[in-house]
Amino acid sequence: MTVKFELPPVPEFAFPGFADSCAVVIGGASGGVGSAMVHLLLHAGSSVIMVDHDEERSGHLAAALGHDVRLLPVLTDITTENGIRDLVSALDGADRPIRHLVNVVGGVSGDDIGHFLHLGADQWTRALATNVTYALRTSQTVARRMVEQQRGSIVNLSVTDADRSMPWFAFYGATRSALDSLTRTMAVELGPFGVRANTVSWGLIKSPRMHPARTSEGNRERDLIPLGRRGLVADVASAAMFMLSDLSLYVTGQNLAVDGGLSLCGPHYEHTENIPVFLESEIARDALAGQWDSIVCPD
Repeated sequence: MTVKFELPPVPEFAFPGFADSCAVVIGGASGGVGSAMVHLLLHAGSSVIMVDHDEERSGHLAAALGHDVRLLPVLTDITTENGIRDLVSALDGADRPIRHLVNVVGGVSGDDIGHFLHLGADQWTRALATNVTYALRTSQTVARRMVEQQRGSIVNLSVTDADRSMPWFAFYGATRSALDSLTRTMAVELGPFGVRANTVSWGLIKSPRMHPARTSEGNRERDLIPLGRRGLVADVASAAMFMLSDLSLYVTGQNLAVDGGLSLCGPHYEHTENIPVFLESEIARDALAGQWDSIVCPD
């Protein structure tokens, strides 16, 4: 089945520090933040090694970008040992210095959303691989090249709720929080070698992977977010570009929230069941409520 792919619109901002360099984007073919990052990096003058496991979407992205010769798609699963080896091979073949890395891969599937008492070991292992372990490996692999040049910038994408509780998303929240902590330590240990590491955390973003609201027009979101809307893919990508670029040469170990002010507000979970207020899908809300009832009133 042919997948639908649309290149997200991005602003015509000028980001310095990318000419004659190569950037690595881990997870760029989804049509979301990663694709926007690839677009902005090419526009800024960088060549881009784009790592993704989806061959069809990677092809669509390349076509949407006019088959730019500076774009090198690497088709591999970066959460595997073979994926890391494929990344090393791509770095070895780069014709420009490797100076930028952005780790986009991460997330949670519907099967991994549930009450803490119901989540299992397999789900924990999957959350670690998807949200932390791969980023640790890619950051080590790319940072070794940066250290040799005494220059580089790494951005790990996370979520703003990672520094607070995340009911029904316990493993996802814990692994995102681990990534944030890892990034701070990277900043300290890599700083003496001229390599910066920062986090960009998003809140509620309109992306191809967002869960659709089947019975709502987004009123809950407008009431919760000070700026009154979900963020755009370009909002996150532009913030990540700032952190990667020479505009932030004296910034490291920081976590930039791109959430329209949502994290400045109080808790956004309903009492007792702790179902997220922003969860628009009534089907998903009913599923969580049913799981809660099964704990309170087991058969």
